[in-house]
Amino acid sequence: MKKTLFFLLCTMLVMGCTSPEKKTQDAAPQAPEDENGLALASLSVINMREDPNYAAELGTQALMGTPVKVHAHDNDYWVNIETPDGYKAWVNEMAIVPIDQARMDQWKASKRVVVTNFYTFFLDGPRPDANHVSDGVWGDIAEYIGTVGKYTEVELPDGKRAFVPSADVMELRSWVDSRQAVIPADAPQGDVEKARALILETARQFVGVPYLWAGTSIKGVDCSGFAKTVYFLNGYMLLRNASQQYKTGDPVDVSEGLGNLQPADLVFFGREATADKPERITHVAIYLGDGKIIHSSQVVRINSLVEGEPDYYSRKPIRACRILGNQDCGKGVVSIAQSGVYFNN
Repeated sequence: MKKTLFFLLCTMLVMGCTSPEKKTQDAAPQAPEDENGLALASLSVINMREDPNYAAELGTQALMGTPVKVHAHDNDYWVNIETPDGYKAWVNEMAIVPIDQARMDQWKASKRVVVTNFYTFFLDGPRPDANHVSDGVWGDIAEYIGTVGKYTEVELPDGKRAFVPSADVMELRSWVDSRQAVIPADAPQGDVEKARALILETARQFVGVPYLWAGTSIKGVDCSGFAKTVYFLNGYMLLRNASQQYKTGDPVDVSEGLGNLQPADLVFFGREATADKPERITHVAIYLGDGKIIHSSQVVRINSLVEGEPDYYSRKPIRACRILGNQDCGKGVVSIAQSGVYFNN
């Protein structure tokens, strides 16, 4: 597979098929000339900044084991990279491990594990009192080496060998295949209800996680990062920002109220269009049902869209979309299994 196909997510938004938010990449600085390299994210969560310095605005994050494209280096130790969803930003050089296409293909074909606990540690021995090699968070990926007692031996993207409690990880392919929220468009109603419940179960586990501008991990999330991460942990890959996400999946009409919404739909807020100003999407939440939403607003929390409720959220929804069942058909939603990002499809 050519490297350009590897980063297909950012183009799927414009393909055809039936039927205050972070600034978008249009406002981000232009990277210098392409170097067209590849790399893997090597830390539990890598921080990607809009400019090559630590004082720059945080743009997004990527989890350990995420394949990225390398565009350029500056004169210091900063590297401009692109995530699978097309977001370009700067990281320090220790955040990634450059690799060639052959190594990327080998990595995609290898047996790997994914962290399934909120938080864990990769250790230098198969025992709880061993020294830390790295921390790990929900969704991190490392190569499988073997099993020693209650520990799984892995190789981290930077080549370090480590041990992680086997209870905290799952074989990656098995994990992807077990994502029952990824359903066909014509799935039976029972499967649809189960898929919705799985999305909401994951979302509720983030309650209390602090808001972090540009965050996309259990360590901290912004509004669209929360939606993106919840769906990722259930087998879906979404675009990065709310201003992109609302254009994906199937649109749901909320102009007359909440009646058309189903649990797990994404609900968007912002400025409605006027004669003088265009519509502007600035916030996203996941619909829980019964007029309630879960979202990252100061902290991940649950609010009601019903006036008079004690947890009333006064902003009016202006857009909504349905993600479930709309993957892999050109609607801006891609399944992990079929994306070509993590496996050689």
